[in-house]
Amino acid sequence: MNTNKPEHIAVYLRHKHVPCWNFQDRHKKRLMALLPQTQVTVCENKEQFLETLPEADCAMVWVFQQLWLAEAPKLRILSTPAAGKDYFQLTTPHGLRLMYGQFHGTIIGETVVGMLLGMSRGILQAATTYASLPWPREELAAVQRPLRGSHVVIVGFGHIGTAIGAMLKPFGVRITGVKRNVDIPLPQWFTEEDRILSTDELDAVLPEADHVVLALPRLPETDDFFNAHRINLLNRHATLCNIGRGNALDEMSLCAALRAGRIAGACLDVFQTEPLPDDSFLRKCPRLWLMPHASAIAESYLDLYVDDFARQLQAPPTAD
Repeated sequence: MNTNKPEHIAVYLRHKHVPCWNFQDRHKKRLMALLPQTQVTVCENKEQFLETLPEADCAMVWVFQQLWLAEAPKLRILSTPAAGKDYFQLTTPHGLRLMYGQFHGTIIGETVVGMLLGMSRGILQAATTYASLPWPREELAAVQRPLRGSHVVIVGFGHIGTAIGAMLKPFGVRITGVKRNVDIPLPQWFTEEDRILSTDELDAVLPEADHVVLALPRLPETDDFFNAHRINLLNRHATLCNIGRGNALDEMSLCAALRAGRIAGACLDVFQTEPLPDDSFLRKCPRLWLMPHASAIAESYLDLYVDDFARQLQAPPTAD
């Protein structure tokens, strides 16, 4: 018998703005097929969820308030599709397992491929910066570079960062993953040219990077991790993408570098303040393309989450 298997799951996954973040009947069927004999109650609103919570030993949620713990005496698993370990701002009782999604890299990797191809091949520039010009061939010739053969440095080489690297590797790039703990097995797709470095070694590798992808979590030690010093270590043709958390990037220094032409371009999906204010200076920054924290949106989002949830139940919690 699998003691990790919950007996009653209360699901409260409703989102006003993004349809694919709403739990549907097909997700319930998928979950019950993966966890036979488990009762699954799908709640359409907060009131229904709070009525169900006292009998549930597992909850799947976007939102969970501290005071709700008093109404959940049987709760032993609290799960969210969100990836960030900072998502739940709770003081939890002993024995309550917090679970976070580890599937996002599959989707975000495609977004990063699009970002890098868009900047390298001039697609983004043609659609925005030079859209008003009748035939901007000369302008695009100055910025177009091949992605193949380039060096991509992925800062934050956890579940998401590794998945991004795996998706980029078929494009013939060289991957350097950067993380705090380098004592991990190398990904199967690594070749002799790929490597993993510690965060202490990051500054030494930045001058040789063609593209930098930030996939860092929100932690006190990641505040302004990619600061003015590190931005200025990049070469003039380098690009930067941030799909991790907005706290990790010094946005003002990035904008200054872009305005001065010290780097070629940047794509941001996350920001220090979200939603991004209408009057943010980032909206007027040249060679900067913005997404509204949407790099993981996909129709299959909750299908992947359900599969990931079932998989994680078979393994003990990890520190990663």
